[in-house]
This record gives sequence, structure tokens and C-alpha cells, in this order.
Amino acid sequence: MIKEKGPFQPLKTKRKISRKSLYLEIIDFLVEDIRTGKYPPGSKLPSEGELAHDFSVSRVTLREALRVLEEDGVIIRRHGIGTFVRDRKIMPIQKLSKILSASMMFKKAGLEDHFAKINYNKIPATRKIAEKLQIPLGSEVWEVERLRTIGKQPAIYSLDYFPASIIPRGGEEKLKNHTHSLYKFLAEVCGQVPEQGQCILKPITGDENLSAIMKAPRTTSLMYIESVDLNQNQQPIICAREYYLADLFEFQVERKDFDSES
Repeated sequence: MIKEKGPFQPLKTKRKISRKSLYLEIIDFLVEDIRTGKYPPGSKLPSEGELAHDFSVSRVTLREALRVLEEDGVIIRRHGIGTFVRDRKIMPIQKLSKILSASMMFKKAGLEDHFAKINYNKIPATRKIAEKLQIPLGSEVWEVERLRTIGKQPAIYSLDYFPASIIPRGGEEKLKNHTHSLYKFLAEVCGQVPEQGQCILKPITGDENLSAIMKAPRTTSLMYIESVDLNQNQQPIICAREYYLADLFEFQVERKDFDSES
């Protein structure tokens, strides 16, 4: 048994760590345990204290191993909940090269579409929204605020905006039944089918407000996506601001047209 330097005294261990840097040894053991099914995908790992005891190392060393595994996408650490083996089979995949509703993304991953919050209001368009939708400043738009969850964990917070003018007479009453999929509402009720779009991606950490909404520390990584979708006539019909809890999703982009000058 190898003892670490300092006041920490290792407890009785079930493991023998002897070849290289301690945290690298721990990584090897944990990866093997995951591979052999001791910790299957989606399962929760023992607490840091239990793992440190098992490997007879300090929590500092154990946390370094977990940090590397998290960066490599092997595990997910959720503040106040625990550490889990990442299950890529049920991880929602956001294909940014396609216009895909979050509801469909969840369905493809075999997950139920749950909402912790849904609000919708008619408001005057701000300058930024008016520019994105190419409508006069102050024009009426619908704002739809939604908070989707995976289990009980907030996963996507979104704010969507579309012109009130594209909704036919009597159509506004149907909005409350389509808040799970605004694309479906636009297509079936408004006759507006999004055919192409543009989006901007930006990794961020949440401010105080976002952290409270997502129930996550301010240091938590979020993926911010700002999008505008156009109809067949190249007219903007909806714009959105979305905040994804980054470690719960996989983001994919299809790349084409090699640039020989790059």
C-alpha cells in the first residue's frame, strides 16, 4: 500500500495502487469498473468519501481523478446530488444542423418531455426582437417561457418569440395546447413551416437569475443558443434564446464544403 505525503492516513483498502500517479491509477480502476458493469451507464457512483476509503487515498487525489473523468465525458457530477456514469444511449442529441424541436429531441432519446414552468404572454417587441423578426419596434409578439426537465433536474430554459400577426383568427386560443412544440403550432395552426434557420452558440456560466432557474451553482457550464428560423419565403417567423445544462446533452453539427484557404 502506498501512503500519500501529509497528514492524511489511508484507511484499509480493497485496492492496491502501486504503479504510477495515484489519480491515474484510480481512473484505470473506475474505467474498468464501468466497462465490466459494476457501475453501469446512468448509475450513481459511491460518495467521494467511500471512494477515497476504497482506494485509500485523500479526497484531493480522488477529486483529481473524477475531474479528468468528467472532462473526458465518462461521468457527470451534479452539485448536491452526486456523481453518475454518463449514459450516452439516453443522452438527448441536439443536431444543430437541423431544425429539431426539443420535444422531438427528447423523444428520440427515449425521454419524457416534462415541464417545470410554462408561461406565455403577448408583449411589445423590443428592439432586438424586432430586428430579428424584421418587424416594427413595438409590434405585438408572443413570448413563450418554458423550463424543461430531465427527471427533476432543470435541463433547458427557453424564451421564444413570434409575431402575433402570423396567427389566424381564433388561433391564439390553440396556443395553450401547443406549448410543448411551438414548431407544431406554427405549422398546423399558422401555416408557417420553418425551412431554414441560423443560430449562435456560446458556452457560458449562469448569472444569479439563471442559476436559480436551473437550480445549479453559478460555476455550472451552460450552452447558450440564440436562433432565428425562416419560412419558405425567407421571412423570420420565430426567434429564441435557449440555455442548456451542458453536461446533460450532446451537441452535433454536420460539416460540409472544405475551405482550402483555411
